[in-house]
Amino acid sequence: MALLIQGKCLLRTLRESARLTQADLSKNLRTFYGVSISASHLSRIERNERPMNTIQMRAVCLVLECEESELYEWILQ
Repeated sequence: MALLIQGKCLLRTLRESARLTQADLSKNLRTFYGVSISASHLSRIERNERPMNTIQMRAVCLVLECEESELYEWILQ
């Protein structure tokens, strides 16, 4: 049986490619989708210290115009 593991968070790379600061992303999430994630919490997510829940992941993808599968490295063992 294969095991799927969530690897490194790629949010920082995607956010920087969109030319957004953590504060910008936080503001856009709150303004456009009613999702509250502080800039400091985004920093912890980017450092793999905190996970995103499904609502946060979807909202981040809408702002950054990406898919959920692009937010993390996915490892199949």
